[in-house]
Amino acid sequence: MESVQPGLSVDRIEGHCEMDINDLKCDICTKILWQPVACRTCEVAFCSGCINQWLAQNSGVCRKNCREFVQRSCPRFIVQQLSRLQFKCQNSLQGCDQILAYESIEAHELECGYKQTQCQGCHEAVLRKNHIDHENTCPQIELKCSECNITYKRGDGPAVHTEIICLKEQLRQLRLEFQAHTKHEGQQIDELTEKIQPLPETLQQLQQASESNKQQVSDDIKSFQQALAADKEQTSKEIQQIQQKFQLTGEKSSTEMEDLKKQLEQYSTAD
Repeated sequence: MESVQPGLSVDRIEGHCEMDINDLKCDICTKILWQPVACRTCEVAFCSGCINQWLAQNSGVCRKNCREFVQRSCPRFIVQQLSRLQFKCQNSLQGCDQILAYESIEAHELECGYKQTQCQGCHEAVLRKNHIDHENTCPQIELKCSECNITYKRGDGPAVHTEIICLKEQLRQLRLEFQAHTKHEGQQIDELTEKIQPLPETLQQLQQASESNKQQVSDDIKSFQQALAADKEQTSKEIQQIQQKFQLTGEKSSTEMEDLKKQLEQYSTAD
C-alpha cells in the first residue's frame, strides 16, 4: 500500500508548549498530529493519513474499537494549540534554519531549497537549491548531440563524441536515409510498373472491340438496307397489281356500259 506522511516529530518543536504534548499526538503514529481529524464516537484525534490507512486495513473500524469510524473535524482546542506551536523545517539537518508556524509547514517544505533530491546521472543526494548546478557539471549525466543524435555521458564526451566522430555519424545516418529513400522510390516505381504493364494489352483489347463493333454496325446497316430494298420491291409489285386490277375493272365496266347502251338502242327500235 502507498505510504502516507506521518505526524511531525516532537524534536522539531521550537520553544515552549503550554499544553501537555501527549494531548497533541496521533494515537496511531504517536507523533504530533498532522492535518488532524477525529472520530465522532470516541472524539480521539488522528492524523488524516494515518487513520485513512488504518481504516483501509481494518474494514472501517475505528482504532478505539468503535463499531464504525465516522469522521468529524478535529476538536477546536487541539487545532488552537497546534497553531501556537513553532517548528523547525524538516530539512534543518541539511542547513535550513527556518522556524515555521504549523500552518506554514507544508507550503515551505514543498519549495525548501535544502530538501534532498537525487541526481539523474550519479544518483547521489543533492540539495534542491544546488540541483541544477550539479546536473550541469555531473559527469554521469547523459547528453544528446543535436547534430548526430549520439547519446553519451558528459564525462565520456572527449572519448566518444569528438568532432570527427560526430561528422562520421552524421554521414552514416545520411547514407541510411538515402538508402531508405532509394528503396522507397524503387518500391513506388515497381508499383507503377505493375499498373502500367497491362495498359497496352487493355488498349489492344479496346481497339479490337471497337473494330468488332464497327463491323457489327456495318453488317447491321447492310442488313437493314437489304430488308428495305426487299420491302420496297414487294410494295412496288403490290402497287402494280392494284393498278392492274383497277385497269381490268375499268375495262370491264366500260364493256358492260357499251352492252347496256346496245340493249337500250334495240329496245328503242322495236318500239
